[in-house]
Amino acid sequence: MTTPVCRTDSASREAAAPKGCSAVETGAAHPERSARLACDLSPSRLLQGVVVLMAFLSVLLLTLSRLPWGLVAVAVPAILVFAHCEWRRGARYEGRLTTSERRWYWQRRGGAKREIHFCGELTVWRWLIVINGRDLDGKRMRLVLCRDGADADDWRRLLVALRYSR
Repeated sequence: MTTPVCRTDSASREAAAPKGCSAVETGAAHPERSARLACDLSPSRLLQGVVVLMAFLSVLLLTLSRLPWGLVAVAVPAILVFAHCEWRRGARYEGRLTTSERRWYWQRRGGAKREIHFCGELTVWRWLIVINGRDLDGKRMRLVLCRDGADADDWRRLLVALRYSR
């Protein structure tokens, strides 16, 4: 097992670079570093609760407003359909997020492993992660993950990996 070159060790960093180039220019400072991560994720009860609360508050607001009852009668089913779709979308975030050789993969439970290329905004908060990406076929993927969807160690490793992945 080899020990990676330390960032503060300038002598070993310069020795790893070809003559005439610095290790920073060539990217050779840490060629052997490729963290591996495997994080099992389950649907978030917190996010599903937020969807239910949002639907309840929207229906309550419509009933207390001075809108005509005909308009309210049309809007309430639309809100409930939207909430149902979001509930089902939240249930699809069950699977495994892995890394291998600086590549990210998402595998839904019972599905095939798909490589993710990050594109757009990547939101990494202590309690919420939103990953926008595309798979190799160009299909857009959005993963919305909440803290209660993984155990504490996996969540911490995932936060660190995403912060330093780009």
